[in-house]
Amino acid sequence: KEGQVQKGSLLLVENLDRLSRAKVMDALEVFTSIINGGITIVTLMDGMHYSKESLNANLLPLMTTIMSFAMAYEESAKKGVRVKASWKAKQKAAIAGGSIMTKRTPKWIETNAERTKFSLNEERTTVVNQIIALAEKGTGNNSICRHLNNKGVPSWNVSGKWQHSYIQKVLQNHALYGGIEIDGTVKENYYPAVITHEKWLLLQATRSSRRTTLATNRKGNTVTNLFSGLLKCGYCGGPMNVAGYKSRVNGYDRKYYGCQSARTGAAKCKMKTWFIDELEPALLFWLTKVDYGTLMGQTSQEAVNIEREKLAAINQQIEVTNNKRSNVVGAIEEGAKGLVSRINELDENLTELAAAAKAQKQAVNLVAARNQNGAGRMKALVNLFKALKTTTDVAELRTLREQLSASIHAVTERITLYPTGHSLDGNRANRFIDIEFRGGSVRRIESEEC
Repeated sequence: KEGQVQKGSLLLVENLDRLSRAKVMDALEVFTSIINGGITIVTLMDGMHYSKESLNANLLPLMTTIMSFAMAYEESAKKGVRVKASWKAKQKAAIAGGSIMTKRTPKWIETNAERTKFSLNEERTTVVNQIIALAEKGTGNNSICRHLNNKGVPSWNVSGKWQHSYIQKVLQNHALYGGIEIDGTVKENYYPAVITHEKWLLLQATRSSRRTTLATNRKGNTVTNLFSGLLKCGYCGGPMNVAGYKSRVNGYDRKYYGCQSARTGAAKCKMKTWFIDELEPALLFWLTKVDYGTLMGQTSQEAVNIEREKLAAINQQIEVTNNKRSNVVGAIEEGAKGLVSRINELDENLTELAAAAKAQKQAVNLVAARNQNGAGRMKALVNLFKALKTTTDVAELRTLREQLSASIHAVTERITLYPTGHSLDGNRANRFIDIEFRGGSVRRIESEEC
């Protein structure tokens, strides 16, 4: 396409299966695109020449080509099935018998020379615990990376620097509590644990609750909007987003929350604003005075069990589908033909089930997280609020604001603003806020408090 290979050139391949082993139509597209580009394909095993002119003159070689691609794909698929089946058998045997299937382990876990025992690398486990501690407070992956890189903590990556994607992998890894996941099912007590399973579940819930803040909080030196995704307009229900104010007050550009629907004309609403430097301190002060234990209560164990039963049902479907796949693999091994498409269908089913299981795990985590001690929630908010008022270091300030934002999202479902009271044409002196907490409770901050 770029003209780097001149028309009339020859492309020499041992056989057509060296050109492509993709599905027939995909392989044929590669083949014809080369031919139409003015290149002649020559197969060395049989000395065949395929060019646009020769195929236009005689279509029989094209029919042979299609059959060759079909056979190449079938053979490749069979080989892939056998390799995958062999590896899965090895995994299951290792788990059942307690043996170690490979030296490739999470970076903080080591194997002995005989490959008979796992152990924790003390130095790296210390770093993992630092990462967990920061994440539990609501610190984002990028801020954790900056913290580790600024402290000069050696990275386990080839680049020598901590990357946010690796932090994500560490924090989501079942190996933190000693588990290993195979085909959507987790086997516990396989690796030596760094934390308990309960603590891991709580960590996942903490991180799930802060996901709505990622888009707005990823960039910049500070977290401008502590309430990202939570603020709603009381008059039309649209989101209240951050915008800049044209004039300058006290030497800085003043930012405010304004109705996005009014700004874009998506709803018949008026642009009623609430300045950030007025709303944030009042809302934070009020939130630190809430008795979350009384307000939100404790989630019953029954509710947690219901969500876990849903997850167990999905895992059962995964197991059944894997058994079906194993039966098809066995049939292929015994010489049965035409079953590769069935393998592909089952693989697609497994992919969908894995996604459903992941979503349900998050649901379990969120419900289980509501059993946190209410006093602990309040204490965390108070401590972060105090630290925020005395911190001047930019990096530390961002980390604190991330943690504070995560704590707010963990307990709050929605914050509805009424900048001019009950009416769009009302007075700012009558403004108020309704806060809906996770669990369904709603509280109002009256005008004199905000």
